[in-house]
Amino acid sequence: MAEVIAQLHDGATIGIGGSAGRRKPMAVVRAIARSPLKDLSVVAWGGPDLDMLIGVGKVKKATYAFCRFEGGRGAPGNFRRARQQGSLEFMELSEYTCLAGLEAAGRRLPFFPVRSGLGSDILTTSPHIQTFTAPYTGEPLVAMPALNLDAAFILVNAADPSGYGQILGDLMFDIPIVQAAKAVYLCADRVVPLDTLKADVRSMLINRMWVAGVVEVPFGGHPSSSYPSYLPDHEHLREYSQAAADPQAFRAYLDKYVYGVETQEAYLERIGGVRKLLSLTRRDEAAWLTQPITP
Repeated sequence: MAEVIAQLHDGATIGIGGSAGRRKPMAVVRAIARSPLKDLSVVAWGGPDLDMLIGVGKVKKATYAFCRFEGGRGAPGNFRRARQQGSLEFMELSEYTCLAGLEAAGRRLPFFPVRSGLGSDILTTSPHIQTFTAPYTGEPLVAMPALNLDAAFILVNAADPSGYGQILGDLMFDIPIVQAAKAVYLCADRVVPLDTLKADVRSMLINRMWVAGVVEVPFGGHPSSSYPSYLPDHEHLREYSQAAADPQAFRAYLDKYVYGVETQEAYLERIGGVRKLLSLTRRDEAAWLTQPITP
């Protein structure tokens, strides 16, 4: 993980996969929180990831379609406070305009034409987003600017060492965010041989040609979910939400769960160890909890 974080620089634009409280690479987020990085621009369908990075003062600009804990209990107090106070630069988008910006970046285009945003406050809150007249029909369209990313972080159920990644369940917006980034890093719950992934080739949705690095981090999405392996930790998200509502309480949360635990193994012990993890895990998935991390 330290090698991955070392690839970033102050002022970088990063994309974080997953959506709200589902399949968020939270182990990476905590590592960024512990790092000296600053002035980051973050593109995300936000949840505890965006909220935490705002809370630790790492974010200069947030680009998002929403920030919520859907799939988990709680509310993003740091995000809410920063938004109400106007202490950061924000770019509020619809889900589709966000996807269109990533699509433009993935296709190496300066913008992508969309109708989404017309007649809405998207153009009011982001006045730099321009409209134009379609040359063939004469209708007004929105020129959604490309959301170019320096790096993207994606949580996958499993990956092989070369960078093929397995995603089970909803893709959300992970593929567009991967294609919009100069460098992609996989936070993998498990690293397995390629033949293991080939047993379900339809779930091998991340191509190694896109990937710059793979880090094996068991339960790397906690407290978010990683379908079908583990559920969101509602109890922990409630604790997080209560802390995020007050800056002083949030500092105590960070001391306990972020600054006070430098490895994922220490973090998992801090949240309750194997007993807690088993409570979040399907019975047919529980066996891998006791498997050693791949060297």
